[in-house]
Amino acid sequence: MKLLVLKVTFSIMFINVISTSDLVRTVRSATTCSDSLASNFSSKRLEVFLTISSLAKVSWDGVFEKRRLEINWVSPPDREQTDYIGLYRDDPRDNSQVDPLLRVPASYPGQYYLTSVQFPDMNILHPALLSTPPRTMCLYNYWIAYVRSGTVLALNCIKTQPVWMWDMRELIGSIPLHALMIPGTHNSGAYDKFTGFSDDTVVMRYSVNQGEDVWTQLLFGIRYLDLRVSYYSDTPEKFWMVHDFVKQNPLYEAVHAVKRFLRITRELVILDFHRFPSGFDGEKGEARHTDLVEYINKELGEFMAPVWIGKGVSMNDLWEANRTLIVTYQDVRTKNKHDNLWTVAKHAWGKARNPEQLFRYLDKTMADKRTEEYFWVAMSHLTPSTMDVLLNLTGGIRKLTNKIARSVTKWYRDIWWEEVNIVATDFFLSNN
Repeated sequence: MKLLVLKVTFSIMFINVISTSDLVRTVRSATTCSDSLASNFSSKRLEVFLTISSLAKVSWDGVFEKRRLEINWVSPPDREQTDYIGLYRDDPRDNSQVDPLLRVPASYPGQYYLTSVQFPDMNILHPALLSTPPRTMCLYNYWIAYVRSGTVLALNCIKTQPVWMWDMRELIGSIPLHALMIPGTHNSGAYDKFTGFSDDTVVMRYSVNQGEDVWTQLLFGIRYLDLRVSYYSDTPEKFWMVHDFVKQNPLYEAVHAVKRFLRITRELVILDFHRFPSGFDGEKGEARHTDLVEYINKELGEFMAPVWIGKGVSMNDLWEANRTLIVTYQDVRTKNKHDNLWTVAKHAWGKARNPEQLFRYLDKTMADKRTEEYFWVAMSHLTPSTMDVLLNLTGGIRKLTNKIARSVTKWYRDIWWEEVNIVATDFFLSNN
């Protein structure tokens, strides 16, 4: 049996499906590719891609350092001494005479280079500025190329992937969702733009997980959203997305983003209401859950897939039903009252404080989850301890993310691409 694997965020790569005649799965191990195919995919191959560093700081004189472009590549087996990686402000194929902003020898250690070029905060992705359906776009005209003797051998850019699932419908349509590699974000609603000193406090360092809002996450190809929602009685907006007990953004921003997105695409969105840290306990808790579900159904009910469609659901099933939103809900008593609220995706969370601990935990998890028959999420981020936060020992989530971003890309590209289901990361633009 030969199935495909998806590589996500900046570039989606795939293996052609050879057989789709028996795709109703009872165990995840059916996603195993042949030895020859797996060996070919996980072997070294020429690849270039751009990422955006999660690091951000503002100095005492008000100078910002944030969103620095990162050059990444995988050299071919026949790398030559004069090969280089170029960063361009135009597609070098359109103008062979264009000079790169910078060039890095392909032999540079680590096949990674952090530039001083700051990628803009994205303000060109407003719904009114996009086509319907939206199309893949290279943003702000930054390009990366692998060049040999004046010839471009590989090319990439920072681009949106708004309809990648529909574009690949012939390849992925019949495969159960639990057997696909799906990109997601951790604490999807804890997003913030780094704009000043107020964003560089200890509280913000340890409570912001994403640099892009939910709308932008969806346009870049994210299909799993991990939400933690609290109820606040003392504000005009009652439902807020939070990181533990730190209020971040009103829930309606995410709900409206999902609604807009589903109106103009046929993409999957898994909206995981995974935790309710505050305001849902006590005698008023049940009523607040009721209010929240009524709001979700009012705004998103027309897109929500019913539970009876089955845990082995595929994209073809969702497309046939014309309902491509799966809403999961952590409160079991509330969930059981509604036939369009699914059991929450299982989080594989290792509470790891360093890259080595995270790798060991995830590596074991991949083996343990190989026969999983329901959605599960590999939480691919580091977790600071209480003392880390109180004493600011790790510098915050941005620095923790930077410690593992390049490793996360390699782990899933080279090791776990067959085993994993949903991958959730912090500051998702820092990995590929």
